Amino acid sequence: MKPNRAIVGYIGLVAVGVLLAAFAVFGAANKDFSFFNDFISKLGAVGEPNALWWNLAGFVLVGVLLFVFGMLYGLLVSDRLLAVLLSLFGIGFALTAIPMDMDVSDTAVSKAHIVVICFGLAFWLFGLSRLGYNPHLDKRVRKRANFTAIVLVLSMLGFVLGWWSMPITHQLVFGIVFGWTAITSLELIGSPNSPVDKKG
Repeated sequence: MKPNRAIVGYIGLVAVGVLLAAFAVFGAANKDFSFFNDFISKLGAVGEPNALWWNLAGFVLVGVLLFVFGMLYGLLVSDRLLAVLLSLFGIGFALTAIPMDMDVSDTAVSKAHIVVICFGLAFWLFGLSRLGYNPHLDKRVRKRANFTAIVLVLSMLGFVLGWWSMPITHQLVFGIVFGWTAITSLELIGSPNSPVDKKG
């Protein structure tokens, strides 16, 4: 039996809402944090004010919600591998709660923080690829997945070409990932009779 579309959508939307709320609250509470020039990970870094609470709310809680959303969304479209990939992204996101040391980037915890981000994002991109090339899915779902993956790659390429800084790339990646999650969730909530796959 497939999960309820609306419930899956609400879980995804809550994940996005919690992240945005935590980002606004803890970002504003940290006088040394710049919304435009700093890595989001700085909010949970070693020595930062309220780092523990940001890591619990902004990373762990959101990661758990993404894990559940990813698993249920994969089951909703009858794709167990997609469920695994998106769930692993959620786990990776939760593990970014490992606090990075912004002053010493080669410490074990800093390396672990970077590694889980990279692996989590890789799982998410593999998931999008799975969505984009699944002929059994609705055309809109596939187009959105492919477009999102292209935009994500372009945002990273922008840093490589020197168009913008790594902190901006970091924030663009967050925006793209959670933008896709929000749009997908809203569609699930707002179109309860529209099938995700061609078979309905």
